[in-house]
Amino acid sequence: MRRFTLVAFLAVAAIGGCSDYHVIYSDLYPIEIEYLSEDVLDLMTIVFQAGENAFVGDAVQPEDIVDPGGPGNDFTATYDLPTGPRVGLGDGSGRVALQVIEDGVFNEEPLLFSISTTTALEVEITYELRYDGETLGGRFTEVDLLVSVIATRATALDPFDVDYFIDGQTFLGFTFTEITTQFFSPGRPRDGVIVGLGDGEGTIDDPEVDAGIFDFDLDWDDADTFRAEGEVGSCCWFDERFFFADVF
Repeated sequence: MRRFTLVAFLAVAAIGGCSDYHVIYSDLYPIEIEYLSEDVLDLMTIVFQAGENAFVGDAVQPEDIVDPGGPGNDFTATYDLPTGPRVGLGDGSGRVALQVIEDGVFNEEPLLFSISTTTALEVEITYELRYDGETLGGRFTEVDLLVSVIATRATALDPFDVDYFIDGQTFLGFTFTEITTQFFSPGRPRDGVIVGLGDGEGTIDDPEVDAGIFDFDLDWDDADTFRAEGEVGSCCWFDERFFFADVF
């Protein structure tokens, strides 16, 4: 099932389709624009949520710990996310590998780490997420993302400035996506993205978009919206802004 209640600024004229591959930057069909808009929103909902979970942490029960981590794997803890509903990821289950470095030193008990109580001036969090869930519109997902978080501050009393690096791949139903992105925030992604900084790129291969694979760039140049633009196949162009509120 696909959803079409999308709130976005359409910046593409939706007439004529992309059947003539000798015409550069022809127009997409309206339905193709809707499909790609849905794909971008679903993908970015997952990406931002993965960043949120890396920064805030998961509630982990003792019975869900697969490996608490140790010197042999640089104190990387592995734990399961049992079946259940999760914000941004949908109803599903998964597994996480977590490593935390505080002021250059490995945290030997990363599952006890909290960003709200650490006295470190620099925190590096590596959060590898594999999750089978679903989108808001009911498409089943397979998520494989690596989140790297670098949080810095001048003193232990100051809030963190946070640099997020997220890359990996995700299936949205039969649609395959890849993404690599970096953005900055004063905390969790939902606390806001600092405009004018960061970048992103990726691909969306939606089998229902006849024009071809969407090769996109991401821009964070507005306080309320983000932009996805790029070629679709060899002759079409997609350029659209999305509200941050729609992915949180």
